[in-house]
Amino acid sequence: MTVPRPPHIEIRHLHAFLVVAEELHFGRAATRLRIAQPPLSQQVKRVEEVIGHRLFDRDTRNVSLTPAGEAFVETAHAVLRRLAVGIERARDIGEGQAGRLIVGFTPTTALRLLPRIVPPFRDAHPRIVIDLLEMLPAPLIEALRIGQLDTAIMRDPSPLPGLIATILFAEDYVAVLPADHRSATGESFALDDLANDPFILFPAGAESQSVARVFGLCAEVGFIPRKVQEVPGWQTAIALVGSGMGVTILPESVENLRLPGIVYRRIKSPIRSQMAALRREDDGRPMVADLIDASLAIMAE
Repeated sequence: MTVPRPPHIEIRHLHAFLVVAEELHFGRAATRLRIAQPPLSQQVKRVEEVIGHRLFDRDTRNVSLTPAGEAFVETAHAVLRRLAVGIERARDIGEGQAGRLIVGFTPTTALRLLPRIVPPFRDAHPRIVIDLLEMLPAPLIEALRIGQLDTAIMRDPSPLPGLIATILFAEDYVAVLPADHRSATGESFALDDLANDPFILFPAGAESQSVARVFGLCAEVGFIPRKVQEVPGWQTAIALVGSGMGVTILPESVENLRLPGIVYRRIKSPIRSQMAALRREDDGRPMVADLIDASLAIMAE
């Protein structure tokens, strides 16, 4: 797009014209502007030269707007108003008080994290628009790297070059069992009770350590889970557990889903699932840091 060459009128010229139009007196207008009357007359003359018509009729006693001057008052007001709004918006964006944030998230973050952090952040920053995009870990990380996302919220991120991860909170894991499973009832639950069960698991990826942590939980009690099915997301995993195909291990946030035919049993272990917010190392925008800081504060409550 070609930017049109603007007429050579300075902002101070427009302001001077409007003050004279309001006062209809060059002396009073000069006093308001805190300048001498001759420079004020020169500024108004410059505007008249650009327009090509007189803007004021004046004699020794009276000053009045010409038809051209009356028409130009609205334009001058509009230019200065839009400039003021534009400056304020740019300042707000620079200070992190306005703009648009595109936040990517993995499915299980919607169960506990997003409902807690997004509404209060929107209330506190009404001029920041937050767009939410649900994605799996691999495309989530790639979208963040290339700038399609401003921040990404996911579980158990691996250390990744060029990205900074802030741990927001950690939670226990639960075993997800069919309601008729032998370990679905009883006061106590031991993970090694599942040593001979078929497991529904997620595919391992370089972006997340979630699968490695599930294997670590099982290794703690002396077995390696026997994978019967690999699925892309927790919804499918739970559905397959409910159908009796096997069992799985997921972060405790899934307990928010009270689904028929499903039982959750808490796993006691120092191995926990960590929820993290990621951003690019070279992204120093205040609103990105503000969102992550607000998320950290909210989850610490």
